[in-house]
Amino acid sequence: MACLHARSMRVVGRLLARLSPRATVRLGRLLSRIPMLNARRRRIAAANIAACFPALDAAGRRDLVARTLASNTTGVLETLQAWFAPPGRLAGRARIDGLEHLHAALADGHGAVLVCAHYDGVELAGRHVAEASGVRMVALVRRYNDPCIEAEVSAGRSSYGGATYDKKDIAGFADEVRAGHAAFYVPDQDAARRTVFVPFFGVQAATLGAIGGVLRRSGGRVLLMWCHREDDGRQRIALQPAPATWPCDDDAATAAGYMAWVESCVRQAPEQYLWVHRRFKTRPPGEPPFYR
Repeated sequence: MACLHARSMRVVGRLLARLSPRATVRLGRLLSRIPMLNARRRRIAAANIAACFPALDAAGRRDLVARTLASNTTGVLETLQAWFAPPGRLAGRARIDGLEHLHAALADGHGAVLVCAHYDGVELAGRHVAEASGVRMVALVRRYNDPCIEAEVSAGRSSYGGATYDKKDIAGFADEVRAGHAAFYVPDQDAARRTVFVPFFGVQAATLGAIGGVLRRSGGRVLLMWCHREDDGRQRIALQPAPATWPCDDDAATAAGYMAWVESCVRQAPEQYLWVHRRFKTRPPGEPPFYR
């Protein structure tokens, strides 16, 4: 019976893959209303949204929190679909703009790094891009503490992409890109170590100071990837070359530029960002705790 919980996750993911995008959204909205599943996430999202959207009144904040929980729960379902859906099952569920930039980077003999952020559908977007492009994708990820879950998730990700590298294995990740492969890089979460503080919606956010170093070490062409869920539940994904001036040699400026870009994307569909993450947990010296 060992690892039954992890194998059950795979079964659930395969069942969820049978749902249409609209049905997935409806189920996510329904599950988000169950208090016992969402109390902690609601508190975190409410604190983040209050700080980042000060112009909203109390009713506006409550509405955005509710929509955030619905979107985040839908994102969990989409993530299980991305990991465990059979090949071809999710075809036609996304509109992707800019794949030519990815193919051009690889055709020139360069690897490519797709820099994105923790939008609710980012795992699903990764699968859509990998399958639509036919390109082997690797990723820098945080490993799960439970070895059974980690084994299932790694197998799921590898079924449509390539290898996954622990977030500390920068060398292995960079070697893949230098070998001409494409990679996903998602560095927008709270970084407790090696951080710089940069503005995110007007709040100082602890951000990985090594973003520029990782990208320079990889030697790949840098593309920015943004995605959001449309009204019919399908994804809209856009790839575009990073500005010629980014990343730069200044680590703080690189981190600030990245988070400014993330903010500009989030503002287009604010409920679809991972506001349930404690993004402001690490504070500048002397500041009180953000979450109480």
